[in-house]
Amino acid sequence: MAGDHIVRIRKLEKSYVEGGRRHWILRDLDWCIERGEFVVLLGRSGSGKSTLLNLISGIDLADRGYIEVAGTDLGRLDETGRTRFRRRHIGFVFQQFNLISTLTVLENVLLPLELNGLLNETTRRRALGLLDRLGLMGRERAFPDRLSGGEQQRVAIARALIHGPALILADEPTGNLDLETGREVLALLDSLVREQGRTLVMATHSREVVGLADRILTIRHGRLEEWSR
Repeated sequence: MAGDHIVRIRKLEKSYVEGGRRHWILRDLDWCIERGEFVVLLGRSGSGKSTLLNLISGIDLADRGYIEVAGTDLGRLDETGRTRFRRRHIGFVFQQFNLISTLTVLENVLLPLELNGLLNETTRRRALGLLDRLGLMGRERAFPDRLSGGEQQRVAIARALIHGPALILADEPTGNLDLETGREVLALLDSLVREQGRTLVMATHSREVVGLADRILTIRHGRLEEWSR
C-alpha cells in the first residue's frame, strides 16, 4: 500500500501449543494501517482480534514476522523498550475499563502524563478540558466505583488520548455497556480521535461500529479479509 503508514506488518505468524498440537491464531499476515484511519477488526470471540492488538502494541511477541509501529521495529526492542514505547506512543481502551480504583478520575487521566514526565499545569488543564468535553466535569474527584459504566469508559478514553499517542487500540470498548450507552461512547471516541488526527484500531464483535469505520476487516482462519459493507 502507498501512503503514510503508522503500522506495517509483514509475514506475521502467531500460534500456541495445546495438547501437543500447534494451533495457529495468525498466519502469514501482511497489513498496513495509514495514519488517521479508523480500522475495525470484526470477528467472533477467539478469532485472534485481541492477539493482533497485543502484537501491535508489543505486549506479545510474534513467532515470526515483522511489525513496525510509528517507524519503530518492535522486534528490535527488549521488554523494557517495548514498555517505554507503548507508554509514549500508544493509548488503550479496554472492555473492562482498567481504571485504577484507588485513584480519582483526574488522577487516572493524568497517569500517562506522569509516567511520561509530561505532567505540568498546562497538561493538567488539558486533562480537565478533555474531561469537560467528555461530560465529566464535576466528577474529576470521584473514584471509579462511584461512576456508571459509561462514565468509566469515558474516563478510559480521556486517559488513552491525554498524552497524544499516535495510535489508539480499543479492545471491545462497548462490551460492558448497554446499547445506547455504547453508541454514545463510540461516537465520542470517533469524534475525538478524528479531531486529534489519531489512528484508531478497534477489535469488536459489534456491528454498531461499522458505520463509523474507514475500513473493516475480519480474521478468518488466521488471515485478514476486507469486509464489504
